[in-house]
Amino acid sequence: MTGELLLIDTFLRGMIVGAQVLIALGFLARRPVSWRRGLGAAFVVTAACYIINSSNPVVDAVGLLVVPVRVLSIVSPVIFWWFALSLFDDGFRMRWPVFLPLVLLTQLVIAHFMTVRGWYWELALILARVTMIALYAHVMFTALRYLNDDLIEGRRRFRIIFAVAVAITGLIINYSETVGFRDQPPAWLLIFQAVSILIMTLGFGLWLLGMRGGVLDGDRPAVAASADSAAEPPMPRPADRPAYDRLMALMAEGVWREEGITVAALAARVGLPEHQLRALINGQLGHRNFTAFLNAWRIPAAKALLAEPAEAKKQVLQIALEVGFGSIAPFNRAFKEATGQTPTDFRRRALGGA
Repeated sequence: MTGELLLIDTFLRGMIVGAQVLIALGFLARRPVSWRRGLGAAFVVTAACYIINSSNPVVDAVGLLVVPVRVLSIVSPVIFWWFALSLFDDGFRMRWPVFLPLVLLTQLVIAHFMTVRGWYWELALILARVTMIALYAHVMFTALRYLNDDLIEGRRRFRIIFAVAVAITGLIINYSETVGFRDQPPAWLLIFQAVSILIMTLGFGLWLLGMRGGVLDGDRPAVAASADSAAEPPMPRPADRPAYDRLMALMAEGVWREEGITVAALAARVGLPEHQLRALINGQLGHRNFTAFLNAWRIPAAKALLAEPAEAKKQVLQIALEVGFGSIAPFNRAFKEATGQTPTDFRRRALGGA
């Protein structure tokens, strides 16, 4: 790399690391620190380590910090994956399967510090590249998968931009490094990489920190607005009251029992533009996604049927279909997440079984 290009590259990477430090502090500024904010700060720190580690002249300047910088750089895609899933999949939780990619990338960490680079290094490198590409692809899929279900309008609009940005800064750069360059990438790729990540860092960070608390923290717990709920949602604004009353009337009539009901279909019945219905459900009832809003009605109805002795001969699948689920698997997942029990266990205990 020529002196001029090295200076440009170093300057860009310095800007990125500086911006990332400020964004990390922004994530941690609000107390208590939510788990999404903690993951966000962790990702920004590991991304800064990647920016340093991906340029040999820059990483040589960190001295004794080179070991933690390189380790955090290697695991950065996993932290990014966790953080992105926490933002775009409201059902995401830190359960044991999400640690498997970290185990795979650890092989590269081990290989990186081996004195002799033989077959294990080659295998670990290939495994790491495949894992990274799979993580980036899954993040893009998740961001787009729940697009129509999202009730947070700012986050919904951002999903497409995010997916495109990940494709540019993740998949293309990863592919180029894997196929074309085994050692230090050429100058043009390093500068392209630095510019892309700088734009993504500033755009992504400023969007997150500028959004209201519902994206990172959840403004308030969702209110179950089902007919038998003891919780009463707060009164809507006078301007929203007619639409809110129509929405609640439709839900009381059982529109939630219809399999495949969408936000657009419900908005048409309420007589609102789709984005206004999303804002009403999110802002008034606190639900982050449309599925959660429907399940606030479906799960209590399912519990009532499962606990009813007269319905004891019905199969769980029949009950799932009656309350609007299209199959047994999503019903089981939603029911267990809401109650901590499977529908079968709930029924057995409710009916006095062992």
